[in-house]
Amino acid sequence: MAIGGIRQPEFGRRLRKLRQERRLSQRDVAGTVVNPSYISLLESGARVPTLEVVLRIAEVLDVPVEELAGTPVPVRIDPPRARYDRDLVHNVLVRSALDVGALDEAQARHERVYTEAVRDGVPAAVLEHGIALQDLLNQRGDHQARHALLTDLLRVAEDFGVVEILVKLRLDMATAARDRGDLGEAVGLAEAAVAALPGTELAGTPEHVRALGILLSVRVDSGETGDVAALVERMLSVAEQLGSPTVLGRSHWAASVAFARVGDAERTERHIRRARSMLTHPDTSIREWGRFAGAAASALLDADGDLSEIETYVSWMRAALELVDIPGERDRATGVEARYALRSGHPELALELTEEMPGELPNSDRIRLRRTRGRALSALGRTDEAIEVLRTAAELCERLSAYRLATVVWREIDEIRSGGH
Repeated sequence: MAIGGIRQPEFGRRLRKLRQERRLSQRDVAGTVVNPSYISLLESGARVPTLEVVLRIAEVLDVPVEELAGTPVPVRIDPPRARYDRDLVHNVLVRSALDVGALDEAQARHERVYTEAVRDGVPAAVLEHGIALQDLLNQRGDHQARHALLTDLLRVAEDFGVVEILVKLRLDMATAARDRGDLGEAVGLAEAAVAALPGTELAGTPEHVRALGILLSVRVDSGETGDVAALVERMLSVAEQLGSPTVLGRSHWAASVAFARVGDAERTERHIRRARSMLTHPDTSIREWGRFAGAAASALLDADGDLSEIETYVSWMRAALELVDIPGERDRATGVEARYALRSGHPELALELTEEMPGELPNSDRIRLRRTRGRALSALGRTDEAIEVLRTAAELCERLSAYRLATVVWREIDEIRSGGH
């Protein structure tokens, strides 16, 4: 909200004079609400401040708002305390909605406060509420909306100038880009985030582990598999220093998925077992355990692992889904069930499970579903249909620049044509 009669460059001159009299830097005045460069723009007259910014600066400078603004301030203006109270109520109501699975209500509340923050022009509030909204969109598997929101948040964060926020948003954007199929963008963002991380407050934290895990994931998905082992070692090294069983367990989980994608069955199984032993810790929620069980079953299927072990993880995945709604995981679980059915000798069931293609699946899971359907059709002797479905999977791989995987799928097609399946 803007203040009606404020004028530039007079406001900027008053701000600079008051700041210098108190021997404060532009960073001191900015605090956590705006970027120091924004204070510089205000002082030069290049920007007209919002009400929230004027209130914050007046508080830091310890002067009446009218003295800083150079104009009477309407009584109807909400003081900062009112916003903090509203945020507290908002957070309580969102948490309550999430606890009972009312995701639509939680999303609507997040969208409302985010829109208000954008309208008021306060970067810190925009980032705070925008990050919360994108976390919920991620849970819901809405990759397109999440990617669009993160694009806007990155622009705000670049002006805001806090490196840690930029790193986090680049990592989030990398996963959103990966899930919507932009693997080149995903790799670039993850590499930029990891490169900027040393020397920040994030170094040596769980976010550091997450950054390396995301980089590992997007590189493998894009076919850059040459340094998988070295990147896994870096990730595990940071995780081990933290001394948290759950963080280390998630690291082994990420390692198992990466090694499964490159066909290293021995390392896949080893890391799954290490992850399992650590994620049985009481700190692991049922939701997280269910996600791990599904990912472990998927990785073992990728690595052609022991069928009885796969069956164990599939049963744990089912049990978790019965107890807790895991947003975005039911469609993935259907894909795992279909692959398990095919591996167990039930191509008819695999075909039934892959009849419909869920709309919000990440492209990597979409490719798996198409390959599973193609193999099921081939096993049932429906060769022409199998080739057509696999062809669409290979073309999707090529559109995503996943050329290594595309080559594997084209080879499957050739084998079916030659009677190898």
